[in-house]
Amino acid sequence: MTVSETVPAKLEPIVTTPAAAVNTPWESGQPLWVFGYGSIIYRVDFPIEDQIFGYIHSRKRAFLQKSHDHRGTPDQPGRVCTLVPHAEWDSMFPLDPADPHAVCWGMAYKVQSGMEQQVKQHLDFREKDGYTEDFVDVFVEQGALPVVRRVLVYVGVSSNPSFAGPSTLDETARVIAMAEGPSGTNREYLFKLCDSLRKHHPSALDPYLAELETLVRAYVASDKHIA
Repeated sequence: MTVSETVPAKLEPIVTTPAAAVNTPWESGQPLWVFGYGSIIYRVDFPIEDQIFGYIHSRKRAFLQKSHDHRGTPDQPGRVCTLVPHAEWDSMFPLDPADPHAVCWGMAYKVQSGMEQQVKQHLDFREKDGYTEDFVDVFVEQGALPVVRRVLVYVGVSSNPSFAGPSTLDETARVIAMAEGPSGTNREYLFKLCDSLRKHHPSALDPYLAELETLVRAYVASDKHIA
């Protein structure tokens, strides 16, 4: 993928001096890296210089964030990904605890130099439905040091108003099979995510996603109104 293939027309280089540093890497003169674990893996609508497929520790990717603006509507919200700390997952799902050795695969993108402020503003808007900023270290090899540190990631924490809360995989699958929003069907989001993870690494598709994909495909196949 070339940089030009990911540059939307509305993003223009920022030539003014960035705002004063607020303890984030790019505002301190360092590159801006963004970690994508959902749609950003397959829909990169901002300019980049580099990308690394890797993983993060101690977080579980789960479809526990409601989508009112992309894959659903205010009346019928869809479900999209967020990252849940393992300890918090275990408290919500004590009968299905997280594997402490499991990792969450995704793509780390290095934003094109000089475009950091504009890309940050763009992502703030794209991830506006309940997401907040966090930072993670990205790894590519077990036992090795991270390849990139303090990578920006957008997370729907459990206290945000769009967090769906504990729900069974079957309940989640039903929502995803039916929901649709301005960005397309909710099931398309899931299927593209699963396909992208398979393409990048044979073990990147975790059991949670694999089972959810199977359930959603079964619902779509059994309901002619969905298909």
